[in-house]
Amino acid sequence: MTFATMPARLGALTVLLVATFASAALSPAMSQDASTPGPISCEPALADGSPPRAGTPVAPPDPAGGLTTVKMGFVPVSIFAPVFVGKEKGYFAEEGIDLQLEPFAGGSDPVVLTASSQLDLAIGGAGPAFWNALAQDLPITVIAPGHAEGNPVATPLMISKEKCLSGEISSVADLAGKKVSVNAPGATEYWLNAALTTGGLTINDIELQALAFPDAVAALQAGAIDAAMVGEPLATKAEQDGIAVRLATDFPVYDVQPTLIFANNSWLENNQELAEGFATGYMRAVVDMSDDGFADPTNLAIIEEYTGVPADLVAASVKPVYAVDGLVNAEGLLKLQAFFRERGFLQYHDDLDPATFIDQQYTMLAMAEINPSSP
Repeated sequence: MTFATMPARLGALTVLLVATFASAALSPAMSQDASTPGPISCEPALADGSPPRAGTPVAPPDPAGGLTTVKMGFVPVSIFAPVFVGKEKGYFAEEGIDLQLEPFAGGSDPVVLTASSQLDLAIGGAGPAFWNALAQDLPITVIAPGHAEGNPVATPLMISKEKCLSGEISSVADLAGKKVSVNAPGATEYWLNAALTTGGLTINDIELQALAFPDAVAALQAGAIDAAMVGEPLATKAEQDGIAVRLATDFPVYDVQPTLIFANNSWLENNQELAEGFATGYMRAVVDMSDDGFADPTNLAIIEEYTGVPADLVAASVKPVYAVDGLVNAEGLLKLQAFFRERGFLQYHDDLDPATFIDQQYTMLAMAEINPSSP
């Protein structure tokens, strides 16, 4: 099933925003002309460039012979672009795989769906539910990294434009005792805590709220909250609409991968070649997206069709970072686990060792195939 024939039920899902990561209906991006207010920031403004226009997606090649169906769960958000691009450019088909992408319904648990063999693979967040499921010995294995943050981050700490211009909030330190939101308890709290440390604060120094990203933007505009973590592309959209500005975009989260690809253990055991083929197709797309992939009109058109986010807005947004070496950052996962334990989110006593649930052989074999001359 190509994205052009995806069921209509995607309409309500394709505007989900994660990292983990809430839903929003996005209107078309505002054009970058004289009538559009330029972004302001309580940090130095980011360079503004004209985003490329979306192109026409390519039809994936039709390799000789039959394809084997592999079912993969996903959330239709732009950070998972390598999965969409790999499917539509035929990278998985070239490995003999008919990748059937199945969007998660609201409230569904990708770990449980994968562990119960309803899915072969899934891409999702390494939040508390992920850790608690692993502690129950659910049969899943992490086989590839998802995304990480660069500098600037793609999930900034934002305040209303009004409070920035008035000087009411001019630095992170000004948030002490104020209402600050995250989209949901979990990984975004780690991001917020890291952002607050740049102003000498911690998450315990603010009044924490939980609002979906689009609701947080509306709450900033209404003055109901003082600051919020806002994921892309809503962060850029809020800037373009003159609602919010970025207060902190440079904080220490670069060594943490909040999303991962995990597989059902029985499927892995019985489908070693398919697992390697999936990893090869995925890593080809990761390299593609890491090499100016978010400036490529064809890729932008694919992302727009899967997510419902206008291509121009995707191009203008801060981009995620992908591990082109295929390595899962175990140390970063340990940091997440420690933070979730401190927050009281974990339902088990002894910390889990990432080595017990990560198997990197598939991405390593894939990288050896993609770059055979590499040592």
